Amino acid sequence: MNNISGFLQKFLALDKNNKVKLSLILDVIKNKTGLLIQTENLELKDETLKIKTNPVIRNEIFIHKEEIESALKENKIFLKIF
Repeated sequence: MNNISGFLQKFLALDKNNKVKLSLILDVIKNKTGLLIQTENLELKDETLKIKTNPVIRNEIFIHKEEIESALKENKIFLKIF
């Protein structure tokens, strides 16, 4: 049993925790747009990121969407922003 659990732990370590992903996403958005968004305004589901804020902030993020997605890809986070 110990061998199987050790093997599975390797795969668990490869997947980043959602909190870590969200903090990385927030940092990238802040660096690219200068906007401060709270974690509660982001919904991470599978490979999509839904932004639940007012339309002005959402539009600013969509203006920089390609820059944000490419910066996230550099951090090995592959998401589509909606």
